[in-house]
Amino acid sequence: MKPVRYSPARIRTDENPADHPCADIRHYEADLALLNHLLRDLRALLRRAEAGELALRPYEVRTWLEDGLRRRIVMCDPAALLTGTDVLIVGFLGNRRSTAEAQAIDEFDIDVISEFRQYPGILSYSSTERMPKQWANLVVHQEVGDREAWRHSAVHIEAAEVLSPVVYHSVRIHNGRLRGGPLGDGKLTVELSKYWDYDSDPTWHAIRTLPGGITSADRWPGRP
Repeated sequence: MKPVRYSPARIRTDENPADHPCADIRHYEADLALLNHLLRDLRALLRRAEAGELALRPYEVRTWLEDGLRRRIVMCDPAALLTGTDVLIVGFLGNRRSTAEAQAIDEFDIDVISEFRQYPGILSYSSTERMPKQWANLVVHQEVGDREAWRHSAVHIEAAEVLSPVVYHSVRIHNGRLRGGPLGDGKLTVELSKYWDYDSDPTWHAIRTLPGGITSADRWPGRP
């Protein structure tokens, strides 16, 4: 396995790093649109529950198809989501390899979901196929410490350090917040982005800080 560079590069808000297209600033437009699409589905379910149209149970997994592509929401803590308080978010987007080994992540994903019970600060987990076998995920949680605790779990470490270099060409992770929680009308705000380019040798890892955050395509970095 290629070594991972654990000291990430720091890249500017408007920088497009040479030889690492996964960190091109033009990805923000599509990434924000997709994460807000995942948010809309979560918001719709919560508003139906608030109106008494359906009951949401802790750690309930809801799956369905949209235009032939798989969708999923895991409601870890519906009661907390219905309070309308500010929450934090993690958005994951990976460029998956077309190899037999890459299919291992589908089975491993079940272990990741089952782990949520050990981390009560994780409120929901939404995922969608962007195209067959290419997934994007949105995690809603309460405190920064929630994602740090989960990140250091044995299952997450294996996914990030062992499986990801085999499964993905590259990965983007966006950290941010949602004012008023999923019940409000706000959009996701991305404040920090992390990148892993596994096709580089050694693996290239970088962080971009977004002062003030960005909420939509109209404000993604580099756009006049």
